[in-house]
Amino acid sequence: MSQSGNSSFSSSRLSIFGSPRPAPPAPSPSDDIQGFVVPVIPPPDCPLHMVATPDGLHLPRVSANAHPPTHRRVQRLITFRVNPGGKCVHCAESGLDCKFTEAGIPCPPCAVLGIPDCRFADPDDFLYHLKRRRDAVFRDERTALVNAVHDNHLPASLFAWEYGRATAHFYSAAQGAIDRFIINYNATHRLSLRGYRTLANATTDAGLLSRFMALGAETQVHRSVLQVVANRLLSIITNIVDPSPDNSPILPL
Repeated sequence: MSQSGNSSFSSSRLSIFGSPRPAPPAPSPSDDIQGFVVPVIPPPDCPLHMVATPDGLHLPRVSANAHPPTHRRVQRLITFRVNPGGKCVHCAESGLDCKFTEAGIPCPPCAVLGIPDCRFADPDDFLYHLKRRRDAVFRDERTALVNAVHDNHLPASLFAWEYGRATAHFYSAAQGAIDRFIINYNATHRLSLRGYRTLANATTDAGLLSRFMALGAETQVHRSVLQVVANRLLSIITNIVDPSPDNSPILPL
């Protein structure tokens, strides 16, 4: 894996076991070579998809042996994007500068403006990039193992075991990345909305709130934030305390 986690894969990289391996031409999927079957990539039983439960859609559990969220392999997965310089949809449409930090954390403009659906904090988007990372890793491992068999460095009977070990290593890191995404999401989701509500409730200056609403509408502050300020302004005018709780969803660990 690359240092930054955002560069494209090549067959000359180090394997996930940490030892360099030669890079022969990629085999055709499902070809039977010297007694073993070359795995299909992406795997037909891919576990990297949202799971439907009675409580709604949730991120999957893909390993019982997750790396901790601070593990270096988790860091590489959580910061990987196919196009690392790409903007989120909102910033691209608005012509704003946009910077990806890591999956589960909205970009700075979306955070400040209270945008609730920044692509960088979207679970489906996270899984898309995680699958692309996985497929590249699996192709490199498959190529290296086929080459090892051809060069008599690995018995054909051990191909499936070695490939299974490689996939298990990846899914341990992937589960750590999923856990870290959930931590990031729960820490940052609707954070600006909660902050704006706190600030609005801390003042009784109706003029200040009115000016904020006018400026917010001009600068594309999200309507949910403007609604919070409007509710506070109304409560000041009518002398009613804003009872609105924060019912934003939380992703379960």
